[in-house]
Amino acid sequence: MLYTIITGASSGIGRAFAKEYAKRGDNLILIARSKDKLLGLKEILESTYTINVQIINYDLSQEKAGFTIYQIIKENGWTVDKCINSAGFATNGKVSETDWDKQHQQILVNVLALFDLTKLCLNDMLTRNEGTIINVASSSAYHPIPTMAVYAATKAFVLSFTEALAFECKQTNIKLLAISPGATDTNFFSEEAGVSFGKLRTPEHVVETSLRAIEQGKISKIDGLNNYITSTLLPRLFSRKMMVNFVGRIMNRLK
Repeated sequence: MLYTIITGASSGIGRAFAKEYAKRGDNLILIARSKDKLLGLKEILESTYTINVQIINYDLSQEKAGFTIYQIIKENGWTVDKCINSAGFATNGKVSETDWDKQHQQILVNVLALFDLTKLCLNDMLTRNEGTIINVASSSAYHPIPTMAVYAATKAFVLSFTEALAFECKQTNIKLLAISPGATDTNFFSEEAGVSFGKLRTPEHVVETSLRAIEQGKISKIDGLNNYITSTLLPRLFSRKMMVNFVGRIMNRLK
């Protein structure tokens, strides 16, 4: 049986992906820390659609989390047809003043868990010469962000890694996309970390943009016109130093 695996599925963009793929008839493997939220979503989706939903209650900030989850998938004989890496979080503050554990966990979730699941699922997809991988990056991936330095750097990794991997898989039937949301109406912007400018996009907007981009054969896409302008136009007009200073002044004013 084929499954679509979704990390960060209990809320926000991950939950929106789960609902959309359930609507399309995909069986799902939902991964998040909140067991109660996963069970609630599983009940809703299985009662609404004729699909099978498996849940894996796991904290992606644990060492080798991606490998452990992959082992669970293999032990149960589930075949991953699509892998959606949506889990992620940010810390806010100067690197020197922010808790080491939190910053380390951020890298484990945003980079290492994503890399492990992408790599391991990709190997199986290549054997079948079929599959889709969507990695959630961010408009922050396109420029440094003082006081959110680690977050922006992790998302720059996601963007670069996914685009390069898409080229490596160019002669296969594997589709890869890095989707870069900007300010989105999720729990991210109710936490201490997270800065929004203007009207928030919705998780459903991000999912719609992602699936349209995949159908068009794109390897990366920024969600929303305003996000596209600020993430691509300004870095082309400003030097790297000017861009850091510009964003840094904005972040300082928002304290």
